Amino acid sequence: MGSPEEQAEALREFELDPREEPETKKDEPTEEVVLDPEEPGRTVKIGARLNERVKTKLITLLRDYRDVFTWSHEDMPEIDTKVISHYLSINSEFRPAVQKRRLFNPERSTAIKKEVEKLLSAGSIREVKYPEWVANVVLVKKKKNQWRMCVDFTDLNKACPKDSFPLPRIDQLVDATAGHGLLSFMDAYSGYNQIRMNKIDEEKTAFTTEHGLGGTWRFMLMTC
Repeated sequence: MGSPEEQAEALREFELDPREEPETKKDEPTEEVVLDPEEPGRTVKIGARLNERVKTKLITLLRDYRDVFTWSHEDMPEIDTKVISHYLSINSEFRPAVQKRRLFNPERSTAIKKEVEKLLSAGSIREVKYPEWVANVVLVKKKKNQWRMCVDFTDLNKACPKDSFPLPRIDQLVDATAGHGLLSFMDAYSGYNQIRMNKIDEEKTAFTTEHGLGGTWRFMLMTC
């Protein structure tokens, strides 16, 4: 059976809980590919262990369709409201909720200011006065010590009916890949706001920060 130390090591090796994944595990190696020689800064990463035939075909495909990639919020056009728009089905029995503005340390405050400026420049938000619904922002630490700004829509979610169409089960998605030689996926490292809010519901998405004249903003476009 081995020593107690060897047995403990074997147990750690076969640990099934993904939350206890060893920190020493390394990501799949990747290599950077330039899509357009005239824009050397616009690159994508592909798996470095692909065989040469697949790698060549994949690079050709990516370069042929490089016009579908965007590199900033400004490059992403919004979807026509004739196609789709966001509506909120709020239960009239719920009273509007205004959350008290939270205070953040200088590091987080700077990250919030940058995100607000980015959303403003892209036309995704606008300033709002006298909103009935107001939520706070929440910062989540990402990899490489970056911050992701989210909005605490807890009160708004409570006033809306639950979605009767749950997300697919992960095991079903995994089973669907059976029998295929390759699994292709894209990592959308940044959420882009594309779908416009219905004007009636815009002000219900208001969130507050310490930046700007009033510091309260509402979404015109939401992430799809």
